Amino acid sequence: MVHLLFDNHCSGTARILEIAWLLMNDIDVKKAEEVNQRKRHIYLDMCDPDFKSSFMGSIKLPPGGAALAKTHLPQHMMQEHTKRDTKIIVGMRNPKDNLLSIYHFYRMNKALGNFVGSFSDFFILIKEKRVICGDIFDHSVGWWSIRNRPNTMYVFYEDLTEDPVKEVRRMAEFLGKETSDEDITKIVEWTTFANMSQMKSTNYEDCQRMFNFKVTPYMRKGTVGDWKNQFNEEESDYIDEQYEKNCVPAGLKFRFEL
Repeated sequence: MVHLLFDNHCSGTARILEIAWLLMNDIDVKKAEEVNQRKRHIYLDMCDPDFKSSFMGSIKLPPGGAALAKTHLPQHMMQEHTKRDTKIIVGMRNPKDNLLSIYHFYRMNKALGNFVGSFSDFFILIKEKRVICGDIFDHSVGWWSIRNRPNTMYVFYEDLTEDPVKEVRRMAEFLGKETSDEDITKIVEWTTFANMSQMKSTNYEDCQRMFNFKVTPYMRKGTVGDWKNQFNEEESDYIDEQYEKNCVPAGLKFRFEL
């Protein structure tokens, strides 16, 4: 099983997950278009602790387990799982864009109460560490702590945005998949933000009961540095301080703009 372990929401998760699935399924874009992404992997956050069954019967695990899964759970909750030989791809995104994505996810998500306040109102929850999945720095550093584990790779969203060809090649090599230049081009074109935001199989358009798309689409922008349009100086400085305190000493470096 390959687990996609990611600490942000929406476009970043969807794009990296889609690349991994295509590499593992002979770049079958026809099936990717016909079958909703949610039905092509297991969402571990909705599984029982043994990962052999799923809450609410929302997902039927195939015999022997699934080939691809994702989770937003913190590393300390997956310690036993990370001791296995499973290949793990950890998606990372700079904390400012990440938090802005989570804010909009709160706004559209009915289960999270359709947050109606401003970003500054939401920032109070961030400082009090009351956001889903916990503190973003604890989460990122936690998954970074297994970087010396065999069969683990990291994909930074900023790198994927800047040079998708390079990152897709890296993922293909990690997964042991031989790919031609034509294959890489096909994957890169399919997993552009523009394409995935228009495809019903990847834009979560069928989740009307869960998401309010009148507030914002699931695939919202997917750009690097959008945080500059929302953060005020105090909020930006706070994240900078937390970044210097938690990430830099661990050797975890992010790019906040391209």
